[in-house]
Amino acid sequence: MTPVPLPKASISFRLFAGILVVMVTAGTLMIYSMNRAMRKQALMDAEEKAEIILQERLATHDYINQTLKPAVFALTEGVQALGYFEPVWMSSTYAIRQIHATFSDMNSTDYYYKECAVNARSPENEADAYESEFLRELNLNSELTVRSEIRKMKGVPYFVTMHRGESMEEMCLRCHSIPANAPGGLVSLYGPERSFGRRVGETVSAVSIRVPLDTAYAEANATSLRLSVILVGLLGMVSLIWYALNKRFLMDPLSKVRDSALQISTSDTHLGVAIKLPAGRELQELTEAFNRMSYRVKEHVDNLEHTVEERTADLQRTNQDLRDALVRVKTLSGLLPICASCKKVRDDKGYWNQIEAYIREHSDAEFSHSICPDCVTVLYPGFDIETPGPGPAPEVADDTGKDR
Repeated sequence: MTPVPLPKASISFRLFAGILVVMVTAGTLMIYSMNRAMRKQALMDAEEKAEIILQERLATHDYINQTLKPAVFALTEGVQALGYFEPVWMSSTYAIRQIHATFSDMNSTDYYYKECAVNARSPENEADAYESEFLRELNLNSELTVRSEIRKMKGVPYFVTMHRGESMEEMCLRCHSIPANAPGGLVSLYGPERSFGRRVGETVSAVSIRVPLDTAYAEANATSLRLSVILVGLLGMVSLIWYALNKRFLMDPLSKVRDSALQISTSDTHLGVAIKLPAGRELQELTEAFNRMSYRVKEHVDNLEHTVEERTADLQRTNQDLRDALVRVKTLSGLLPICASCKKVRDDKGYWNQIEAYIREHSDAEFSHSICPDCVTVLYPGFDIETPGPGPAPEVADDTGKDR
């Protein structure tokens, strides 16, 4: 079975499809680039927020340890000797944890802040597996101070950053060496197992901060969607404008040339009809060339009849000349009866004629008479005649005639 050929796409459709593909590709790349830029900006904002949170918490630590605790210790020196311990003012980590809890209750943000440790004194500060691995690497690599990356937790993207925290100092071992050396109130509050057995120089904590990126990413996606809708609208509008301009300045002029060519191919009445020149140099040149061709073809067609008449007249004259020549030209053909004695020939009417007269009548040959040497001897005995050389023989009187 012969496959049916598919209709070929028009130039207009191909141009439109090509421009549409270019515009859609460019728009898609633009929207993608903008989405990536917004996500990058969101990440930069998250890094800045994490840095602000970190600096604010470190400043709080510094105030508690360097200002608040010394002042309170001076007022409660006797009480401390009795094993007194109050985390509200004696533990900056406790204070930071409570401040963060209050901040989280006051704001809807989902920031995560934890001063994590392995075997932390408070279970709320216990490091998870990811944080524990970072603490282990901190103690193995003294040059490592920070690690930042984007992690997804429960399907939510976070900017996660972890910084090196406190290192154990000699003055801290009272509360972190063995339970017997620690204040009784501390052991009573947290128990004798947690955060003991530390050594000097050990990195015991890390600051873990997580800033959610889902809101910023959602805004980037929403902006990309809005841009996509705007782009689709612009593409539609540009496509309509392009179609109208293309139809007016390109396809309509080409259609006129095509229609004129079709009309000329079916009827000579449209030959020489000039098409109005369209806008645009290229189409004007094409239309002018077509108009000149149409005019030349019409001129040729108009002169064709006169030329044919001339050629016909010439042919008729030639035929007449041929007929006249044929009339003048007579040929001898067929079986010619001739007398065995006198050599007369019989014509078609049954008359006997001298052979000379018959040939003269039926051809353009002419005769001049002479006599050969043999006949001279027979007819004129004793007459001496030399044998003639090249050239005509002596002529004698023509006594031929027709014998009926």
